[in-house]
Formats: sequence, structure tokens, C-alpha cells
Amino acid sequence: MPRWPRPLEPLLPLLLVALAGLTLTGCPDEGVVCTSGLSVCGETCVDLGGDTSNCGACGNACGAGQSCQQGACECRPGTESCGGACVATASDVAHCGACGNACPSGQVCETGTCREGCSAGATRCGDSCVDLRADTLNCGACGNACPDVQSCHAGRCAYDVVTACYTNGQLVGIQAGTDALGPRRQFGAGVQSLAAWEGFVLAADATNSRLLQAAGGELGAVVEEDSLGATAGSPNDVFVDPPYVYVVDSVNNTLQVLKREGPTQGGGLGLRTVSQVNLGRNTSPQGIAKWGTLLYVPLFGTASNDFASGNAVVRLDVSNPEQPSRVDTIPLTGLDLKSFDGGTVLPLPYSVAATDGGVYVALTNLNPYNNYLPNGPGMLARIDPADGGVSAIDLGAEDCLNAGYVEGVGEQLVVACLGEARLDRANGGLADSVRATGLVLVKDDVAVASYALSPGCEPGTQGCRLAVASRFAVAGGAVYLGDTNAGRVFVVEVEDGRLVERRGHTTPQARGPALEACPVDPRRPVSNAIDVTALP
Repeated sequence: MPRWPRPLEPLLPLLLVALAGLTLTGCPDEGVVCTSGLSVCGETCVDLGGDTSNCGACGNACGAGQSCQQGACECRPGTESCGGACVATASDVAHCGACGNACPSGQVCETGTCREGCSAGATRCGDSCVDLRADTLNCGACGNACPDVQSCHAGRCAYDVVTACYTNGQLVGIQAGTDALGPRRQFGAGVQSLAAWEGFVLAADATNSRLLQAAGGELGAVVEEDSLGATAGSPNDVFVDPPYVYVVDSVNNTLQVLKREGPTQGGGLGLRTVSQVNLGRNTSPQGIAKWGTLLYVPLFGTASNDFASGNAVVRLDVSNPEQPSRVDTIPLTGLDLKSFDGGTVLPLPYSVAATDGGVYVALTNLNPYNNYLPNGPGMLARIDPADGGVSAIDLGAEDCLNAGYVEGVGEQLVVACLGEARLDRANGGLADSVRATGLVLVKDDVAVASYALSPGCEPGTQGCRLAVASRFAVAGGAVYLGDTNAGRVFVVEVEDGRLVERRGHTTPQARGPALEACPVDPRRPVSNAIDVTALP
């Protein structure tokens, strides 16, 4: 079921599927029709804010070494202006280490220093010494410059981080470290979950029930698509474990296994479904983690009166992934969930992560009989893989309600808290109040730090859109956290025992505001940055 400000209502997946049908690009009767944030240039929808060929206006191409940011051409990350030209001072022999610092005749420039020759492991490109595996201006071969704000990943150009915009049907790339946005690209109809594998982005499209693939540097082009079943569902998580890909569907209650069999004619990975497991009525599987040869899949359950099949974690033996077998089911209902009023509260697990310390499950801790509102603090359940024993970690109700996503970062855990969001049904489902949403840092099974999302405006004022945490990805030691209400991406650095805002609204030392990744459509005020993935 899709990650939404309050993503737990049983009919919401169907509503989102219907909404996605309205976002498609192209209408034969009206000519080219673009989704919000894109403009028509000729017969194509482009992002004038980030497209280097159409920067600020159709046909306005940026110069060599430039990228397009917010509709203006500027020197791309890793270069600087020297006499009006964008140059890489790390390798430019005429500007080695600084503008105007020319190396003596016969010398080369490497890492901003003039040398007699290239060091071991570096490749000479003209009078520059570079690493072809990582140099964005010479990626894989001399002179092969990566487009816009892409980085060089093992000799291939790709974005470092990719965000899926559910309500707009778009993907947008981000460069880690600089936090520069690439151009938004139309992709699919209702991408709900993302993963990455060998330079490819895997995108589970709930509307068309397809697993789409795009090269990490060509986000607008589908190179392969594979079926996720004949019935539209809610592909809630995609887990890559080469040569296999696992997908759980929380509406059809299934685990699907696909296997890589080699490149397709279009250049994709060549995936084929090799098995599928029905996990049972009302189980609503949400996530996937692997420990040894076992998959751990949290079962959320549904909004019926029968929760016996949910509120647990099922373990599946995938020593032979083409014949998965159920090992056991670990119940979570015996935990002390610290109900606020002593009334009904259920763990309702939403995601899972496997670390050296064990398997951790994010517990939303909600009351299904009261509109799925939190009735206890956001929590983690720690499962001991050796004996299946379960213990609870309280994340603190003041900082965390509705724990929705967990991931290991080094020896620590980061948890995204979806919070308690109240939705304005008369205003397209936009959240009009939210509390305890953001991040919590866990170390040695204790919550040690938190980061509260702030919209950067006074709630209730005209045009103020509240921030509601969604899923996140980790790249370069920082969390790229999606905003499921206003389409932004917040960037928070993870330190030893600290969460430090880098792009957001709450601290004066932040580099700037949160990234406006997914544009808001005035006709549908919610903008859902539904998932984020990092390309290794």
C-alpha cells in the first residue's frame, strides 16, 4: 500500500491508482499534455528548470561544463568559472588547482597539482590525469562527460539518488554531496517503489502492474518492463539480491521472485518471474529484508475485524529462490506497545531492515478502529535471528509517531516517522496538521537523536504545505528523506549519535531549503515523493 501521510486506509491504494491515471503525459485529442512541472517544447515534455537543452526556455541550451538549476545555466558541480569558461581545476592544466594556475610546459594536472606524469591508477587524457571510473568529465573514456548533475559510477554516468513522484508520474535524479537536482522526467503512471541494480533503476508501477527499468542516467526511457501480475495491486517493496529480485504486493498478498537472465534487446537486465508465493488473505506484506537464507516480510494486516493473519513477520526460506518455502511466522502482538489510553493499539509493521545486530521492524503502532491514528509511540521490534525472540524499542512519542521506514547506517539505525497526519478531504487529501514526523537515530537499541521535519512556514497560513516523512535513501553518509505531502526531499547528515540538517528548514547552518523534487499540481495539492533510492 502506498506511502502516504496516513498510508494505512484499505481503500487508499485504489484511490491512488485512480489518481495516477489522471497524470499520464500525452492526450491524442489535445496534442502534447504535460504533467505539473513539465512544459511542452515541440512534441516533448521537458523540465525547463533542469534541462540543459531547454534551460528556462525552449531551445535555450547551456554551454559546455554547465548544468541547469532552477532555470538558469551555471557551472556544473565539480567545475568553476575561470575567465567565463567552466573548468575542472582538479585536472585542467591551464587552471590547475586554481584559476590561472597553468602548469609548466610538459607537465600534467592531477587532483589540482602539477606533475611530471600521471600517478599509478590514473589515466592521461590530454594533459589531465583522471580516474575514468569516477571522473564526471571523463567517465569510462577520455572526453565522455556526464550530462547535467550526474556522477560517474564505475565508469558509467548516473544520478546518485533518484526520487519517485507518485502523483506526477515522474522520476528526478539528485547528485549526492552537492544536492543538485537533475531534470524531472516522465516515467510510468504510478511508480510506488524503487530499487537500484548495476546502474539501473527498478520502478514498481502500481497503476500498470509492471516492474519498469531505466538506466540510471536516462530516467525518462523504459528499457525493460516485466509483469507484476494480471491484477493491479500495491507493490510496496522491491528487494534486489543478485541474481534475484523480490517484490511484495500488499493488496494481492504476494511475494514475487524474478531472476536475471541476461540483457534484453532494449538493454535491460533481462528479468523473468520464476516463482510467486501467496502469503494469505489479509496479510498485506509491506517490506523485505534478508538474513542468511531467510527473507523477513512484515505483515501489516488489513482494516477488517480479523487481524490474526497480520501483525507478524513471516520468515521464508529462499536457499532455493525459485522454490521459496514458509519457515514460520513470528507474532508481534505480545509486545508492550505502551498504549496512550490503555485502549486498542496494534503493532502494524511497515518495513524491515537486517543488520549485524539483528532484524529490525518498524511498528506504526496504530488503532485500526479509530481511523488508524497513532495510539502509542513509534517503535521498533528487534528480532533475534538465532531464536526468533522479539523485543521492543520505544522511539519516544514526542519525536516519533507511526514509525514507517527503517534502514541501517553503519552501526546505527535511522527510522522515518510518518507522524500523525490529519487530512483535509475537501482539499484533495492535503495534510492540514501533523505532529511527530521526521527521523530518529538509534544506537545500541536506544533512540539517541531525532530530527523533526518543518515546513519552513507557519502552519495554517496561505500556501504553507506541511512536511510529512516518507521513505528515504542513504548516500554519502546523508539521508535523502522524501516528503509525501509536498514533494520535497530533505537532506540530513548522519553522524555518530547526531542527525544534522543539510537541506531543510529548521537550522540556520543548513545549506538551503529542502529540495523541490516533485512539483505540486494546483489541481491536486498533494505531491507525493513516495520513494527514494541510491545508486551505488
